[in-house]
Amino acid sequence: MSRELAAWRQLVTADASALLEAADKCDARDVHAVARLRRHWSADHVRVALQLTEARRKAATKFPDHASILLADPAGVEQATSLIVAKHKAKRYRAAGASSVIDLCCGIGGDAMGFRFAGLDVLAVDSDPVRAWMAGCNAGCSTAGADVETIDVAEALIHIDPARRTEHGRIFKLRDTEPAPEVVARLLDRAAGGGVKLSPAVNLNELADALPPGEVEFISENGKLVQTVLWTRPLAQAERRATRIAGEAIHSQQGVPARPPSGPLDRYLYTLDPALERSGLIDAVASPHNLTMPHPQLGLLTGPDPITSPWLTPFELLAEMPWQTKKVKRWLTEHNAGIVEVKTRGKAVDPDRTQADLRGKGDQPFTVFVLRRDRKRIALITRRCV
Repeated sequence: MSRELAAWRQLVTADASALLEAADKCDARDVHAVARLRRHWSADHVRVALQLTEARRKAATKFPDHASILLADPAGVEQATSLIVAKHKAKRYRAAGASSVIDLCCGIGGDAMGFRFAGLDVLAVDSDPVRAWMAGCNAGCSTAGADVETIDVAEALIHIDPARRTEHGRIFKLRDTEPAPEVVARLLDRAAGGGVKLSPAVNLNELADALPPGEVEFISENGKLVQTVLWTRPLAQAERRATRIAGEAIHSQQGVPARPPSGPLDRYLYTLDPALERSGLIDAVASPHNLTMPHPQLGLLTGPDPITSPWLTPFELLAEMPWQTKKVKRWLTEHNAGIVEVKTRGKAVDPDRTQADLRGKGDQPFTVFVLRRDRKRIALITRRCV
């Protein structure tokens, strides 16, 4: 057993309760406070205890009912799938008739926890024995601290989460993930089917060239795009899917990517859930409501009537004008503006600075879209529809 793993394992013993209580009250940035802890416990034990207490604070959003008992380090929490997303993914394995899954590159066990909640037997595998141990504790499953290529996945359903972060920072290209795409492809070829957790910003052309074909699912959680999943063989159900998770509500849209027809700005504007926009399934939502797209790069739909959809956020369009701060500010002042929300794309403006510049002394809230239409910047002054 490594020294690092031994230090972490000590935290689950009865003797560690006093250390964890003291670590929870300690500011890890205060060298004198840390030194006081080291008078009573070893440097290794103090270090991992401080990591654990910080990780549990970070975990409150992703694991609200389990954060206080989670075994994790801060980076592990940041990289982990939230429990509600993990439960959603686990349903895919259940629907395929699975009774077990091999979770490769398991990290602290976020996805493994979802699989266990679904009643699946899990083997959680990670090249880092500490992370594998954490996953076993958090998910209550079998583990292996091993290179994923040494695991026999023949005829098994697998899940794999290639690392997208190194000691030098975040990885943005699929080819740089670890294990490499060719290793992931070999594992998928040997397995009965699999799910591959990928970056929300994965290049789809690179994905098509590097990994076997399957369904590509984009998942948003509370308005933020959190991951892309490639599903293969029996786990694939469509060509493309967008899934929106907000609280306990889950909405999915599947189909073939298609854009709605173009059209001029109308009375109402709609922003898109990021999973819907990233999936390209925009027309599947727009068409039933006769919505059009004013410009392919603006990320907006428009129509004459207010509609309600979990995929869309509606705004009433009040004015359109070229983007000139003074001109927009004058309009807002004339209409008793108070708090002004600014939305933009492609860094057309600095939203925080512009929001401060436009804020008025009145009591009427407005949302101003500052966008590039072709080479010109425009301002769309709107009011959120309640």
